[in-house]
Amino acid sequence: MPTLYITEPGATVRFSTGSIEVTVSKDPDGSGPLKTQTKQLIEVEPHRIELIALVGRVHITSYATRFCLENRIPVAWFKRNGDFLGRLVPELSRTADLRLLQYSAASGGDSALLLAKEFVAGKIHNSMSVLSAIRSNRSDCPILGSTISQLIHLQTQISSATEIESLLGYEGTGARTYFRGLTAGFDGGLSFDGRARRPPPDPVNALLSFGYVILANTLASTLEARNMDPYVGFLHQRRSGRPSLALDLLEEFRASVVDRFILRMCNRKQLRLEHFEDDIKRGGVRLTRNGLRKFFREWEAFMDKPMPGLKSVEPVESIIRHQINRLAAHLRGQCRYRSIRLGEVYDT
Repeated sequence: MPTLYITEPGATVRFSTGSIEVTVSKDPDGSGPLKTQTKQLIEVEPHRIELIALVGRVHITSYATRFCLENRIPVAWFKRNGDFLGRLVPELSRTADLRLLQYSAASGGDSALLLAKEFVAGKIHNSMSVLSAIRSNRSDCPILGSTISQLIHLQTQISSATEIESLLGYEGTGARTYFRGLTAGFDGGLSFDGRARRPPPDPVNALLSFGYVILANTLASTLEARNMDPYVGFLHQRRSGRPSLALDLLEEFRASVVDRFILRMCNRKQLRLEHFEDDIKRGGVRLTRNGLRKFFREWEAFMDKPMPGLKSVEPVESIIRHQINRLAAHLRGQCRYRSIRLGEVYDT
């Protein structure tokens, strides 16, 4: 359980007798002004946690906050609809050498282009792998063949790109092409007619956006723990408040992790229309409280298992940490960074 997700409205995170404890106060039977009682939801040993994520109306005591800072456990806050609010990060390492190497590489030139190419190439490769897996069960679907062919052609353009701006264009084209093919993958009751967001108009788009935000925050927290700056990237341009490096790394994990997870949950009917509601404030739809609990229960289980399609026994959480360590080694000149590629052997 590297990340502890808490979604119960009114829950409180405490530090008690050497453990992180989550409690909620409720009336024993819900009738009248009876004396409340405290119910323990979970108790976790701190060494098992790398991040605490508070979703919705969840609280953390000042003592627990201090304990997290002292033990280098970041705490992140999210709105009910998945919007990221902020993250409390322990004091960074006093060693800045890796960040200096990162800033130098991100300043432009061949170093930034090399990494940007790898992020986009990994994204396109994994997008094709997901569509190919869908096609193996739907060989009669013409849109899958055409979108895969377009992505194959796009791969050759990526390898010959000489500018970051060109790569961003290929990445955008690849995403639009991929999502056209992904529409054929949903057959569990929740349909997907194409990517739309801000606000997400349907359950699948709401799940995709939510999953990307959750994973981007995990990447940003891991980058900070590794003494890298999540706001200085190589593909995504620097913009105030945007974790560009976390978004760079997210590209190779979108299809391979988030999209595959969403496909599995929807096609197994683990999430249905009843698990969504209108988002009155932002528009669109969002998960209900029960839907949030189901999402995070399955998400934690998914992250703790080997990545589907990748030839490795390492769980997804470990693969993420390995990739960030590989990026650090690349910046130090110890190896050349390579994105994960579904279908290939992953050597840690």
